[in-house]
Amino acid sequence: MAGSNPVQPIRALLPSILRRAEQQHQTLRTIQRAWGGLVGKRLAAHARPVSLQRGRLIVAVDRPGDGFLLSYQRGPVLERLQAETDGAVRDIVIRPSDGVPH
Repeated sequence: MAGSNPVQPIRALLPSILRRAEQQHQTLRTIQRAWGGLVGKRLAAHARPVSLQRGRLIVAVDRPGDGFLLSYQRGPVLERLQAETDGAVRDIVIRPSDGVPH
């Protein structure tokens, strides 16, 4: 069939999937190391980056006020994140913490 994608075995796709996952994890580790400088020590003590999924940085916050503060500072923080990660972060998603201390 013209224009259809050929079916590929999973083993052929696996290396690129693993490379992409490793890049995301490396970018998240970079963000976690730089987090205090990106958002300030006070906010970093109560908000932490926990996941990076399709350009969306998931940040867990300890208290609603911390989420509000991060939301208020979203624009400048996002600009710093984009500079730190060469544009890998396109959005910030704020979620309540699971209660586990970090």
